[in-house]
Parts: sequence; C-alpha cells; structure tokens
Amino acid sequence: MFGWINGLIFNAKERIRIAKEINPRNFRSMARELSELADACSQVCSPESELLHKVERIKGEMVQLTELTRQPEFRKLSVQRKMELRQSLIQSKEQILESMQAAPSPTKLIQ
Repeated sequence: MFGWINGLIFNAKERIRIAKEINPRNFRSMARELSELADACSQVCSPESELLHKVERIKGEMVQLTELTRQPEFRKLSVQRKMELRQSLIQSKEQILESMQAAPSPTKLIQ
C-alpha cells in the first residue's frame, strides 16, 4: 500500500518539475541568458569569423522565441516539443560557452 502512495507522490513531484521546466517564463529567462552570452561572445570573436554570424543568428532567434512564448499558441505546444526546445536551448548555451573558450585572445601580451 505504501508503494502505491509513494508512486503517486513521485508522479506528482515529477509533473511539478516538468511544469516548472516548460513554463514560458523559464523559456524567456533562458532566451535572455543566451542573448547575453551571445553578446559577450560577439565581443570576443573576430569580426570576420563565421562564429560571429552564428551568434547574430542566435540572438535573432532568441528575440523570436521570447515573442513566441508570449503568444497563446506556445501553451498549446505538446510537453514533448517544449522539452525538446528546452534541451536545444541548453545545447546552444553549451556551444556558445565552448566557442568563447576556444576564441583566441585579443592580444598576445599576458595581462
């Protein structure tokens, strides 16, 4: 009997966790964070690099995502699609951070 109750409690906690992860405010927060990282990355990378074009595209996509999360249609998306979008945002953040770390230093002198 206690196993059944524990299962109900676990399922309820899991639903609450997922609901928090796919909340539109959470997506807006992640988009804002990615935009800020993209701004920082654009300052680090060279003006002619392909990475700069990717960063500018990411910033535009984050503006679009922020606007999309304010639309009622966003709430109609399936949980699976929202989880995929969330995972994609996490991967984008990791890629931007890796790109910033891989960028050459702006000067050859050690500060």
